[in-house]
Amino acid sequence: MQKETAFISRKMTQNILRAFDFARASNFAFNKTIVLHLHETDAQSACTIFQKIRHKYRDWLSYHSRATGRRIAPMYTYSFEAPGQPHINWVLHVPPELLEEFLDKLPKWIVKVQRPLGLYHLRVKDINPHAYKQMANYIVKGCDPAFIEHFYLGELYAKHGPQGAFWGRRAGVSPALNRSARDLAGYDPRRRRIIAPASLAA
Repeated sequence: MQKETAFISRKMTQNILRAFDFARASNFAFNKTIVLHLHETDAQSACTIFQKIRHKYRDWLSYHSRATGRRIAPMYTYSFEAPGQPHINWVLHVPPELLEEFLDKLPKWIVKVQRPLGLYHLRVKDINPHAYKQMANYIVKGCDPAFIEHFYLGELYAKHGPQGAFWGRRAGVSPALNRSARDLAGYDPRRRRIIAPASLAA
């Protein structure tokens, strides 16, 4: 059952920030950021729409995993912003050899799930490696105001303000990058490196 939230929890904020570091430490640094405006209806919420798009991405990677004989795990984080019309900030690692196909498939997945795309409904950008940490901070700027200073997000929060009430899970991390995966890989969040190396794509 979906519930209403006003911000990203402290626990999820930390989870997302550590997922960014873990992805980079594992040589799978995020390389694409997607901003997508979602069109809620009585039949499906923004959360449900994005879940369906995400599942298409997962199934597409699963197809390539079977075709190549190697596991290609979905690696992403996301957060919703709700002021005005809800939209999603979706940050991913897309395997470089699949980028061209991904960019072709993505708009088609979106159209199948919600409706034809308008001119400004979808924006896909490369992530500048030198601005990697800034991107991590940007997608968690809607965290619990009580922890804004703890996560050094004061400037972003002052600029963008609260991110509005939202129904459903407003932020998340893919299973390949969550705490269980980090612990299994021997990741040390303080040193931001893997102590017991393991391959996410093995």
